[in-house]
Amino acid sequence: MIQASPKPKSIPLSAGYGVLSLEFRKLLGFRSVRLGLLVTFILPAILTLAPDEGIAQVIGADILLVSGWQVPGMSLYLMMPFLFPLLTAVTCAEIIGGEKDWGTLAPLLLRPVSRSRIALSKLFVAILYPFLLLFSTMIGGLVIGGLRYGFGSFIGGTGLGDGAFTGVGELEPLGAFAELFRGYLIAGAVLAPISAMAILFGVIYLNTAAAALSSVAIILLMGILKVFTWLRPLLLTEHLDAYSPLRQNSFTVTQSLVLLGMYTLVCAISTLLVFDRKDI
Repeated sequence: MIQASPKPKSIPLSAGYGVLSLEFRKLLGFRSVRLGLLVTFILPAILTLAPDEGIAQVIGADILLVSGWQVPGMSLYLMMPFLFPLLTAVTCAEIIGGEKDWGTLAPLLLRPVSRSRIALSKLFVAILYPFLLLFSTMIGGLVIGGLRYGFGSFIGGTGLGDGAFTGVGELEPLGAFAELFRGYLIAGAVLAPISAMAILFGVIYLNTAAAALSSVAIILLMGILKVFTWLRPLLLTEHLDAYSPLRQNSFTVTQSLVLLGMYTLVCAISTLLVFDRKDI
């Protein structure tokens, strides 16, 4: 059973906080957010204890960790297929459902702020949340990677650039950071439609558990529907690996990001329309 985080302390809009700042501070007050950030920060250190051959079997490519720059890339490969979508769906569903459960949503709508602005603010912080998880993972990976392997030049790749972990020769620190930054940025964009979808279900159901389970169910259903090959290009789950140079499908990064952007836009517009007419 999914339990909502404890009710966050209310922050008056009149105290100099805009509605967007208010929603962001609420987000940081969620227990699920703090737990998610802690887990994603610590997990890279645990994953480095796994044998290289075990990691290679899961990733589907040879890997030999020799540099601290490789740990964030390895962590992203191992955590992206399930952990990040799950954390994103559960927490973003709580942004609406939690407020309804705490009884703070109706009073919020009585403030001199339009419903559209409130919904847009919630959508923005929901889409921002996966980037917070990814930032925590990258920092955690760099910390443990730096301690164990250092940050000098190395022969190989970060896993997120040309040649994946094999690389195309010697990689300088600046180039390694650029690969990580680009890969993690794409990964955040990949998770954006899941955030928007969870918010949409949160508005529809006004319940955290129902919204989270609906979002996860849609993701699992799309994973099953890939048996219909003609449908694959339209499935969200077929584009979750847009950050990876090891992806097996024929979609380009641009094609994947365009489709994912369309998913996000449709969910966002639907959220605005439903929230504006929802009887709360």
